[in-house]
Amino acid sequence: MKADKREIVTFVIAALATLVAVWFFLGKMQKEKETVRTDLYTLVAPASEAILSVNRPAAFAKYILSRKPERDAFASKMPDIYLSIIQNNRNLPWLLLSFHPQGVVLYAQAGNSLVSQIEKNTLQKTFGSFAPQKQKRDGITFTYYPDAGNRFFGYYQHGGVWVASYSKKLLEEVAQIQRNRHSYLLPDQDRLRRSFDKNAPLNLMVQADSLDLYVALPDSTEWRIRNRWLGADLFMNENHLCYFGNLPYNATTDSLYAPLGDTLALRLEQAFPQFEVSNQTTQEEGRVFYTGCFTPTDQ
Repeated sequence: MKADKREIVTFVIAALATLVAVWFFLGKMQKEKETVRTDLYTLVAPASEAILSVNRPAAFAKYILSRKPERDAFASKMPDIYLSIIQNNRNLPWLLLSFHPQGVVLYAQAGNSLVSQIEKNTLQKTFGSFAPQKQKRDGITFTYYPDAGNRFFGYYQHGGVWVASYSKKLLEEVAQIQRNRHSYLLPDQDRLRRSFDKNAPLNLMVQADSLDLYVALPDSTEWRIRNRWLGADLFMNENHLCYFGNLPYNATTDSLYAPLGDTLALRLEQAFPQFEVSNQTTQEEGRVFYTGCFTPTDQ
């Protein structure tokens, strides 16, 4: 009789242990599925001026950020902490950076273990002398590290996504977008991102107005690219950072595409004076293709 009771107790304990293990496993699988399903583009804060998709963070760190001129170029447009995060955490999956007048936001697919790794490998070393502050709002915990210049580097992790920014306003806007599942992605942006080469280390989309692209016409007027988003794949070719993008072709403006490419190269040189920019313009199958490379001026 006692033996039967022991067997029953042993069976019940084993069954409970199995149920707990299955529950834990299914919960972990669900979190991983949420991370995979999350479309970072749908979280981008409104009124962005540019969006950089880092498709292969490890390749970006190894082949681009390891070169000083290229790293300095990216550091001139975004806080250096983002580049350090990418370089120090080579197992980061796909991530996005959106650029706004108020600051830059980083979005990454990351669970608790990867967030802990980012904190240990980068944040604690960068902000080691300051204790982080934590604030909970609508079920999401925001962590803020004090930095020089009276600034705070903030981040939160929710639903398999890690979001960081020096702008508290932008950070809270993204959290609200994620909670409400309301995307501000524009149709033009959605069309562009679906046309990108996902095998390229980087994809960039930028507002045409911010580039001030125009061609002067003989009658003293200007032909401009306005009110649209432009996109390009960024990659390394023969130790040079290069870009590849395209526009729809219109026969009535055939003669304007080449000088427009020259203007594009000039604008890029103005934005990154440490480089000379070459540009080639070709037309094929109803599209105009722009291909160019950045060469450091000290070479």
